[in-house]
Amino acid sequence: MPEATALLALWNGVDPAHASEYDRWHAEEHVPERLTVPGMQWARRYAALWPQPGPRYLTLYGLRDARVLEEEAYQRLLREPTPWSARMRPHLCDISRWVCTLAAPHAGPEGAWLQLHTFDAAEAARQQADRPDDLLAERLQGAAPLPWLQHSQALAVDGRWLVARGQRQQPAGHRPGTMVYAALPVGAA
Repeated sequence: MPEATALLALWNGVDPAHASEYDRWHAEEHVPERLTVPGMQWARRYAALWPQPGPRYLTLYGLRDARVLEEEAYQRLLREPTPWSARMRPHLCDISRWVCTLAAPHAGPEGAWLQLHTFDAAEAARQQADRPDDLLAERLQGAAPLPWLQHSQALAVDGRWLVARGQRQQPAGHRPGTMVYAALPVGAA
């Protein structure tokens, strides 16, 4: 799998009345469509374990570099959504979008589980990222927001640094501030 030098992290929730359709749309159309964009190296989908703070879903996209999000292929997907995407957008909520640079090239977290931490300070993030396969990312300031996003759909995920650790087994302990996610499939079931 190609390694990425940048990351798009997107947290979101969905209106519970549309959760089943969201799962199908996101796995079968949305994420696979994004992976057709030149420079989108990989994608991982996750659902949060509850109860925990923050949005229910997290999607990580590995990018050749952050400019991929400014290029025409990606911008066209934002401007010209499929009918299914246009129908789903109003039902999304609690959206937070981070565009990041990676501290080191990465092929994406592996395993059925993901532990994620966000930090304000670089030193705290670097101390947490103590394994060679940990993903360490710094949020780029001033990245363009989603053009279709309504203010009422947004929710801030605080921090400037992100550390993600893929795991094969469900984490046994839960530290405050740790978000724990289960991997979801990409593609038709």
